[in-house]
Amino acid sequence: MKSVILLLSFTAFLGLSACSQNGYKTTESGLKYRYIRGEGKSANPQETDIVTVKMDYFINDSLLFSGQKLGKPMQFPLSPSSFKGDFFEGLKMMSVGDSASFLCPADSVFLRLFRVKHMPEFVKPGAIMRFEIALDNIEKQADYEAKKMAEAKALAEEGRMKLEKYIADKGINVSPLESGLYYIERQKGTGEQPKRGEKIKVHYRGTLLDGTQFDASYDRNQPFEFVLGMGQVIRGWDEGLAMMNVGGKATLLIPYQLGYGERGSGPIPPFSALVFEVELIEIIK
Repeated sequence: MKSVILLLSFTAFLGLSACSQNGYKTTESGLKYRYIRGEGKSANPQETDIVTVKMDYFINDSLLFSGQKLGKPMQFPLSPSSFKGDFFEGLKMMSVGDSASFLCPADSVFLRLFRVKHMPEFVKPGAIMRFEIALDNIEKQADYEAKKMAEAKALAEEGRMKLEKYIADKGINVSPLESGLYYIERQKGTGEQPKRGEKIKVHYRGTLLDGTQFDASYDRNQPFEFVLGMGQVIRGWDEGLAMMNVGGKATLLIPYQLGYGERGSGPIPPFSALVFEVELIEIIK
């Protein structure tokens, strides 16, 4: 209900012209502000605190960015002001549950906050940017980091247990390499074994442990080429393909540490073990 109320308040306010400064107050530094909800009367965030916000910003009533399109909360440490009267100053005036509108000179925002080298052509001299911000949460940096570490530890343990179950369910009886990679040979190649620094051509199919396919060169009928051992691919690939001979096929069971790690990538969630069916087609001389 709270988020619905905030959204309605934001929507109602968007009808005001970005150029209109009626109803705005001005701080000593020159920041123009207007509370939409609340008045910043309880605890305010301090520099280095982690703030969770909803944010949209506009120039001349044209929406440039909407945090709602990110699909996840916006969280960042509260930084020192980049210029007098920026929206970081405004955030320091807010309390959890507040929403407010801030007007800032567009040239200062782009050049000093966004740090662009040249002003975009669509930004006219004297243009004003309007930031609509709702403050949802404040956390001390130490508390935030401790929470994230605990979450990461829990996800890593969950990933480890899923990998162990997959190995048991599939009846995999090979031992992992020292790195944690499981190399399962399906067909022994009769050609050369590639060396670090050589360019190789590979066909592959990649899936999550539940069988969800996230990529496959076979589907495109286009083998993938990369230079072995140079960090152009995930570590599990560099290690696994180095063990093969041309013409060979293998399954690489790659723990998250040798894959896309704690962050994941695209359709691959964080802490995901990966299964790759790979075929070494050629060493490109």
